[in-house]
Amino acid sequence: MHIKLRKARALLYRSQWIAKGTSGNTHGYSKQAFVGSLCIDAIVVPPALRWELTDDELKFIDAKIVQPARHAAEERRRAAQHRESDPIWRLDEAARLSAEAAVCSERAVVPGSKVVAIHSALANVRTISPIQPVSPVEVKSTAPISETGRSDPLQEALVSIRAARDAVLAGRYGSAPADGVRATRPYKLWAEIFEAIEGAGSSSLLRALQTRGFAKTRGK
Repeated sequence: MHIKLRKARALLYRSQWIAKGTSGNTHGYSKQAFVGSLCIDAIVVPPALRWELTDDELKFIDAKIVQPARHAAEERRRAAQHRESDPIWRLDEAARLSAEAAVCSERAVVPGSKVVAIHSALANVRTISPIQPVSPVEVKSTAPISETGRSDPLQEALVSIRAARDAVLAGRYGSAPADGVRATRPYKLWAEIFEAIEGAGSSSLLRALQTRGFAKTRGK
C-alpha cells in the first residue's frame, strides 16, 4: 500500500504486481487500486475505511498517518496550554501597546488613572529578580499632576472634556438628525455628563464642590 497526498487528505492505494505473461503482457507491471481516503490529521481510522484494510495495512496507516497526527495534536494541545498560562507574551503585548499609546498620547493625552491602573497591575507580576525602580527623570508624563504629586481628577476631567469637545467638532459623531435627537447616543451621554457635573442630585460634582466650599451655592 502507498499514500498519495491531495490537499488535506491522504489517498490510499493498494498495489498489485502483474507478472509477465499473466494476461498476455510482455513485461511485468504494478497495478494500483484505490482503497479509500482519510484526513491527514486523522487520529483514528474511520470505521468504514477500517473494514477495507488488512491488519498489515492498518499498521501501515497507523505508523504513517494516525500516530504522527496524534503527536501533532498533542503538541498543539501543549502549546495552547502553555500559551494560556504564559505571562511573557502578555507582557510583550502590553509593552508593544503601551509604546503605541505613548506615541498616540502626543496628540491626545490620557487620564492619569489609566496609567495608574497599568502600574498597579504590573506591581503584582512576580519576577525572577527584583525590579529596580525607574528614576523619575526617565519617566515622560503628560498626566495632570497636582501640587502633592498625585494625579488630579479635576484636571483629568477637564482634559477629557476638552478632548470630547474636539472630537465632536471634528465630526466624530456626525451631525444630529432633524428629528429624534433625544434618542441619539451623543445626546444621552451628554445628559448623563451634565447630570454628573451640574445635576440637582446630591451626587453631582457641583454639589461635591459646594459641600467642600470650592463652589458657591446659588442664592447665597
